Amino acid sequence: MEKFKYYQPTIVYFGRDEFERIKKAAIATGKKALIVTGQGSIKKLGYLQKLENYLKDENIKYEIFEGIEPNPRSETINKAGAQARKMNADMIIALGGGSVMDASKGIAIVAKTGNDIWDYCFTKSKKAKKISEALPIICIPSLAATGSEVDGGAVITNHETKQKAILHSTVVMPKYAIIDPLLTMTVPQTYLVDGAVDIICHCIETYLSCTSDVCIPDQITLGVTRTVKTAIEKLLKDPKDIEQREVLSWASSVAMMGMFSGRNGGWPIHLIEHAISGIYDISHGFGLALLMPAMLEFDKPYNEEKIKRFVGYFLHENTSHYTNCDQAIADFKNWLNSIGALRDPKKHGMDKIDKEAVAQMTIDIYGNDDNAIFGVVPMYKDDIISILNKAL
Repeated sequence: MEKFKYYQPTIVYFGRDEFERIKKAAIATGKKALIVTGQGSIKKLGYLQKLENYLKDENIKYEIFEGIEPNPRSETINKAGAQARKMNADMIIALGGGSVMDASKGIAIVAKTGNDIWDYCFTKSKKAKKISEALPIICIPSLAATGSEVDGGAVITNHETKQKAILHSTVVMPKYAIIDPLLTMTVPQTYLVDGAVDIICHCIETYLSCTSDVCIPDQITLGVTRTVKTAIEKLLKDPKDIEQREVLSWASSVAMMGMFSGRNGGWPIHLIEHAISGIYDISHGFGLALLMPAMLEFDKPYNEEKIKRFVGYFLHENTSHYTNCDQAIADFKNWLNSIGALRDPKKHGMDKIDKEAVAQMTIDIYGNDDNAIFGVVPMYKDDIISILNKAL
């Protein structure tokens, strides 16, 4: 195993009807909150009103910022941060999916510093400002997907430049995460599927881009991904199955809690997808689903045994099931299609994307001095284009 430092300060309240724990979390955190939500569903479903009532019960003052986009934009984050700063908020409460939680980390920084959030996002061409202060954050996820409720990362889009970049710091790790699977009961099927794909991808990124066998994180990868597969299949048959909603909700958090520490690998699928959705503004999970089989094909010459082991356990609970790697990859792609993850790219305009521009954007944001991103081997612009050709 590689050396690593593990730090997980987030206090998690998990379970049905734990939403009310916001009372205890808010009292312990501050007296005046900016509530951050998305573009309407949280309000329509009554979750926002419920949160307001809980805060009123404890005499916690608050204001609301609605309108965080699916790929949260830096200008929206700056606007929300200015509101939090003006009202003298002493905490940020994120109620929504991954985009809302990611945005709230940026808002917490802007509220404390008054600076443009893009200054804190790193790209190859510019050094990010060090994140040294931010308001405390409480996350209440309404979707099982990103795991942003327990990590210190956020992905932010500069709509003007079409760049989608990352900020990361322990300073913005949420103080509390209140994970109530009942809040995910109303998630549309497409979001449910995209969320499951994101969880699976979080688990297999460093697994596929690391040729070494690293027992503990590898076993967690196999176990969590197989569990997510079973859960999403059951939920597609019975969306009201709360036990499977619980499984997905906790899997989402576990996948981003640092459980894969000790395994040295990169995140090439995510990096390429960030470039795609930064330019074309598609669903993150949909983009990942398109790329995953193509990345398996790219990794095959370098990591064939681990690919067969993963797909064998994922689909058949048998790491020795496959002798043919091509068949394993084909079966995995067929499974993605069977749950509706591989929607028609043409309907989303993905058949017309500028693959060279996407590849160049990936390198421009995430590339090293050698103009490569970190995968199972260094991946250059031509490698990324070949993956996009296979995917699309």
